[in-house]
Amino acid sequence: MATIRDVAADAGVAASTVSYVLSGNKKLPQATVDRVLASVARLGYRPSPAARALALGRTNILGMLAQVSPETADADVDIFMRFVRAAMYAAEPRGYDVLVMGRGDDELRGDILADAIVVMDIRIVEPRVQMLLDRGLSTVLIGVPDDRLGVSAVDLDFAEAARTMVRHLAGLGHRQIAVLAPPTEPPGQALAYRRRFRLAFYSECERLGVRGLFHPCGTEVADVQEWVAQVRSTLPDLTGILVMGVSSLVALHEVIAAQGRSVPDDLSVVALAPAEQFAVLHPGTTLVDLPGAAMVEWAVTRAIDELAGEPSGAVELLPAVLYERGSTGAPGRGLRRD
Repeated sequence: MATIRDVAADAGVAASTVSYVLSGNKKLPQATVDRVLASVARLGYRPSPAARALALGRTNILGMLAQVSPETADADVDIFMRFVRAAMYAAEPRGYDVLVMGRGDDELRGDILADAIVVMDIRIVEPRVQMLLDRGLSTVLIGVPDDRLGVSAVDLDFAEAARTMVRHLAGLGHRQIAVLAPPTEPPGQALAYRRRFRLAFYSECERLGVRGLFHPCGTEVADVQEWVAQVRSTLPDLTGILVMGVSSLVALHEVIAAQGRSVPDDLSVVALAPAEQFAVLHPGTTLVDLPGAAMVEWAVTRAIDELAGEPSGAVELLPAVLYERGSTGAPGRGLRRD
């Protein structure tokens, strides 16, 4: 593979001259420029991304920072990869590549080879924002923390999503509704969207005279069985369930079936999930769409626009859209009393 020194030798110039030609950082005689470019083409020279970044002062790379680990449930990883695909589709026409980053807070103090960062999994208190701003990196959030520090952010309107789901079930006559929520985060890691959903859920239940309970749950059948037992102690006549953790839905259906119950005849279920994915995996599930692709496209476009000079600070909350697909109805028998 040809190096910059090979190009310099072939063109009869110094290596620094080749660098100046490729970066455009110094005005040179046109004959010199032509000679260097001819050597580049003849030798098939391609500068490394790091070298190009140093020469141009930019990388044309967007970083996607997310909290994904080997412990992440497969269904959640699938959703994340759809986010990545949407980011790639949005970035490529603008001349940018996407780099997926799973760095922890401390690792953000190291080198980051990117022009801008799109941050996911936003916490209520989000220290990564200040860290990235201190590095001089353009930053856009998918999620809205308590303090954005003036950076742009996009998210689903999770408060309206909760209200929409409660109104849907209450309108069908349900008077006891529980949220099957994802497991509680470690101290200091509480996610912003989860709090907004929970507060709006309880507020809407109170407004409509519905008894509600927001309760975390794991993804296995045993987890859901325990969740049912705990929820039933508070809501003995539970007939409606809102599912936030996509990974728990299969286990929930297994538990319902094991009790000799069915959806929606005995129990109504509404999910908060990507409509596109669920149209294939769970086509009969009523849901409020989690528009991951739209959120990522907005964030990527915004990041690139801000690199081009657009001011930061925009906030976009996408509307909650309910799709009725057959998993809800009038209150039924609910879950069996064991």
